[in-house]
Amino acid sequence: MLEGEQSAIVEAWRFQQEAGISEIPVSIEKYLRAANAEVKVRYDLKNDEAGQVFQFGDRTIIIVNGNHSSERQRFTILHELAHIRLGLPSKHGSSTSVSDLLSYSRRPKEEVLCDVFAAECLLPNRFFRPDVRKSTCSFQSVQQLAERYEASLTATGSRYATYSDEPCAWILADDQRIRFVASSASLRNARFFVRIGIEIPKRSVLGRLARGDSTVRPLVAEAVAAYVWVDNPLRGISEFEETAVLQPSLNQGLALLVAEPIEVERQARDFIWETEKRNGRLR
Repeated sequence: MLEGEQSAIVEAWRFQQEAGISEIPVSIEKYLRAANAEVKVRYDLKNDEAGQVFQFGDRTIIIVNGNHSSERQRFTILHELAHIRLGLPSKHGSSTSVSDLLSYSRRPKEEVLCDVFAAECLLPNRFFRPDVRKSTCSFQSVQQLAERYEASLTATGSRYATYSDEPCAWILADDQRIRFVASSASLRNARFFVRIGIEIPKRSVLGRLARGDSTVRPLVAEAVAAYVWVDNPLRGISEFEETAVLQPSLNQGLALLVAEPIEVERQARDFIWETEKRNGRLR
């Protein structure tokens, strides 16, 4: 966990209480009232400018890019409020390059912590975790929850993998390289690790989509050997079901890896065998 991440999450919980958040999708208006803030939508910002925040007297003014999707604008508003709530300086417009701000591998710590705060406010733990755990672990479930919470696929998928009880991972790539990976505790316990910055594995579904392979379809799960994604052997896992999609407007690709542990399969087979043996079906 990044230094300061837990504090950002706790502050997000306080903010939710102050704003009176009691249902989803969360009300951005309630957050704005609690922060004494207002939003101004601008359509003259560049595509890589998501938003800005500044103080005007005793009020907080947030600028958002009106050309972005409503889901992205919701996240941007909460991200900018995070700079105020967490007391963190914004790197927008500083000496940090635009490419660094947009790269998941080189984002300044302040921006990452504000993302953590925004994600917790947009997808509150007390609502989102139960929804994840009662869903089937699939890309479709991520899409459905993204719609329900009025959040982006990127933010929803990351939180989904983090909270899932199933061995799964959410992967984001841009410019043909892996930029962000979120994995469930059970998958991390199986020694799953993908190094940030490597090229998208060519034999992965995401890699084939990125190369324009006509034999692979977006949002259709395919079995992929575990060694396609990782160099080291995984505990009890030999393959993943991988579902992927490209987001051309963001120059990004997303993938969900879901594993069926070999150990679980073996235990299930043993249980069936023992049951049939007790019932006299096996001689």
